[in-house]
Amino acid sequence: MRLLIHVLTHIYRSHWQHLVELQLHPHFNTLVYHVMAFSKQFDLIDTKDSDVLEELFERLRRHCHTLSLSSPIMPTPEVTEVIAADTQLLNAQPQQPAAAVHNSAVLSS
Repeated sequence: MRLLIHVLTHIYRSHWQHLVELQLHPHFNTLVYHVMAFSKQFDLIDTKDSDVLEELFERLRRHCHTLSLSSPIMPTPEVTEVIAADTQLLNAQPQQPAAAVHNSAVLSS
C-alpha cells in the first residue's frame, strides 16, 4: 500500500496534465479516493506515508459529497513540495543492476 501511495503521488506530480488532456482525471481522482479510504478504514499504512495525499484526500472527500469528481482538483503547492521530496527519496534508493535483473529472469524461466 505504501508503494501504491508513492506511485499515485508520482502520477499527480508528474503526469497530471496528461490525465486532464486525456480526460482521465475524474477516474484517477476516484481511484485515489478509494485507495486512501480503504487504507484508512483498515489502517494499512502509517500516517507518515499517507500524509502526502491527506490534504488531497480531504478535498476529494468534500468534493465527492457535494459535486461529481469530473472537475479537476490539483494538489496544492504544499502537497506538491512534499510529493517532490518523496519522489527524490524514492529515486535515491539503489536500483538492482540490469545484469542481475537479466540473470534472475533467466533463472526463473
